[in-house]
Amino acid sequence: MSRRYFERSVEFKPPRVRRAAALAILLIIIVGSILLFSVGHIDVGYVAVVVDPVFGSTKAVGDGSYARYFFKPPWASVYKIYVATDSVHMWSEGGQRGEFPAVETLTKDGLEVKVDITVRWRVLPSEVVHLYKRFPALDWREKAIIPIIRETVRNLIVQFDAIETIEKRGVISAMLEEELVSAFKEEPSIKGAIILEGIDLRRIALPDAFVKAIEAKLAAEQLAIAAEYNRTRMLVLANATATSQIIEAQGLATSRLIIANATRRAIEIIASEEGVDVGEVTNLYLYLETLREVAERGGTIIVVSGEESLILPLQTR
Repeated sequence: MSRRYFERSVEFKPPRVRRAAALAILLIIIVGSILLFSVGHIDVGYVAVVVDPVFGSTKAVGDGSYARYFFKPPWASVYKIYVATDSVHMWSEGGQRGEFPAVETLTKDGLEVKVDITVRWRVLPSEVVHLYKRFPALDWREKAIIPIIRETVRNLIVQFDAIETIEKRGVISAMLEEELVSAFKEEPSIKGAIILEGIDLRRIALPDAFVKAIEAKLAAEQLAIAAEYNRTRMLVLANATATSQIIEAQGLATSRLIIANATRRAIEIIASEEGVDVGEVTNLYLYLETLREVAERGGTIIVVSGEESLILPLQTR
């Protein structure tokens, strides 16, 4: 009897208690669901676009400066838009590429080049709703920004010859940034919503054949400069040698002239003091000078006196 009573007492529950418990559980589920779908969250650098299909409203939440939670209708959709600095890398090298390939374009003289570039921009927080309405799929990067970059690069590079893309790279980079600022402002679909922050023009790749031709030309110019330098150096050395020889000859001539004048004056003084003819003294001087030179060379001298001749060897010490 006790077992049957226990089983009946366990199975018995008042109808009101069961209904209250079911309602409480249902209420908790509904409130939890509402809270779950009514609270949104965005991180730093994002703005939330809340789209309410019931009341037909679209609004922005936040400005990207800090993270925050916000309330919204449970049925509303939330699109998170990045408003901090964004960028795109367009390059190609060695069979590899960035997010997008390098921009292929032609120069003024018809040479094909590849432009490697990085472009940085940001979305203006106050314009995210308008940008979303123009691009509901959030694809303004692919449909607007990338085509604008390609078109601007091509329109600018075609104004320069191939060799100028090397010589005027800094000028091209500055002009390209100015042109992109104008292009972003003039494009109706993103007008006022996209702000250009800067570009990096990393490389303007010329064809290998053209680069080799430039290198060969530079090598030839270097050889020509070296040859001109050597020629100028030889001329300078030759002129210096000639000038040195002229100066030496002039000095020797001046020295001899001074010696001759001094000798002439000495002969005149001797002749005057001895009361002899100047010519006789001069002949004697020349005779003695000849003997001195012969002695210095280690030669011989022939002395003629009457019918006999004497050969006297003269030796230098």
